[in-house]
Amino acid sequence: MISVTDFDRAVGQTFIVETNGKMVALELSAVKHIANSPREDGGFSLLFKGPREMLLPQATYRFVGSELAHDIFIVPVSQDATSYSYEAVFN
Repeated sequence: MISVTDFDRAVGQTFIVETNGKMVALELSAVKHIANSPREDGGFSLLFKGPREMLLPQATYRFVGSELAHDIFIVPVSQDATSYSYEAVFN
């Protein structure tokens, strides 16, 4: 099971996601703990930043980092001039 401790030490790390035959780099920009979560190990959310040139639709993607590889469902939540932001929630 995916654990918040897996990601607490990975903030700032780049994960590679493959979609439609293309590789996209997403940076883990934040891990937020969710208070009072019913989840056994506690709830949390992950925030990722990705390139502005490619919007990933909400879906499950394989995230591969230097020490981690997980299938994660992400949702685009915001954008700015240089990037898209995505969130994954484990509650």
